[in-house]
Amino acid sequence: MKLGEDSSQKRRSLILMVGITIGVYLGFKYLLPLILPFLFAYFLAWIVRPVTESLYRKFKIPRILGGSASLLLLIAVFGTSICLLINILVKQAIAFIRNMPIYLDIIASKLDKICSHCDKLFGLDGGTMRATMDDNILQMVNRVKTQVIPEITQHTISITIRVIGVIGILLIVFVAAVLIVKDLPDFHKKYEKNSLYHDIHRVTQKLSEAGLAYLRSQLIIMITIAGICILGLSLTKNEYAALAGIGIAIMDALPVLGSGIILVPWAIIMLIAGDIYSAAIIITTFLACQILREILEPKLIGNRIGIKPLFTLVAMYVGLKLFSIAGFILGPIGLIIIQTVYKAVNEREEKTAGKEEILVKSKTE
Repeated sequence: MKLGEDSSQKRRSLILMVGITIGVYLGFKYLLPLILPFLFAYFLAWIVRPVTESLYRKFKIPRILGGSASLLLLIAVFGTSICLLINILVKQAIAFIRNMPIYLDIIASKLDKICSHCDKLFGLDGGTMRATMDDNILQMVNRVKTQVIPEITQHTISITIRVIGVIGILLIVFVAAVLIVKDLPDFHKKYEKNSLYHDIHRVTQKLSEAGLAYLRSQLIIMITIAGICILGLSLTKNEYAALAGIGIAIMDALPVLGSGIILVPWAIIMLIAGDIYSAAIIITTFLACQILREILEPKLIGNRIGIKPLFTLVAMYVGLKLFSIAGFILGPIGLIIIQTVYKAVNEREEKTAGKEEILVKSKTE
């Protein structure tokens, strides 16, 4: 009898897990795009709520005014920081584009040497490899001219419409955040007596803690690695240190790719060019990034969200396969939702079973 109950319990748990997983997938695919602006608005309201409530208690400033002022200040600070960063990156990008002919000449001279060595190695006529490479490059340039550029030109109007749409969504997010700040206390008072509210609140609270811990941890790791890369590239006197450092940090955050896909070939090129100092600095930067991620990721992500690093990596991979780049974040968050909801349902059923058992015992007595 006990064996049959255990088998039934395992089957029920498996069905529950599969059902929750399917529900999370369908929610991410169809429901999330509809409610994402309002989730972001709630996040903004959550950030400014302490300031808004403080202004309301101390100075009797209405929540809608305090929330609006707090959000505008937050947007101003964040926007100014982003503008300063973009200004630095744009300047470095412009400098890179201006120096492109010099870099192309250097690359061309290196290619000449490599192609001549290949001709000698394979016993080909002089200039054969270079002619083949020039043909391939010419085909690629022609493809860009005939396909890519016209495609971009044709979609200019649609891109403009999308930009206008994004601006409209941002306005909706701002207004929604202000209204959430204003009505959140009344909302809690109205629904906190409902038993279903407590179950949902327990799940959302756990999810918000774990989800924010994951996002915060990834942001900390990315900023730290960007700082290390910028410092390392600055030591090599690279004039594009900020631009390259941020790009490497973004690549490092992506599973499988990592910072090595840029830094290791870069170090090899410097070594071949005879710049041993730069090669040593770049390799040291790469090793520092790897060690830092190995140390920080388990502590900041695995321990904070209660999921082992291996499962987090698997969730990232599955998320990337299902939802493209957005799955890098959605995968682990989906795993957190599945784990949290599964535990909450089990805890609720155990409490219900315990109450029924006590009720049966009291009746028999």
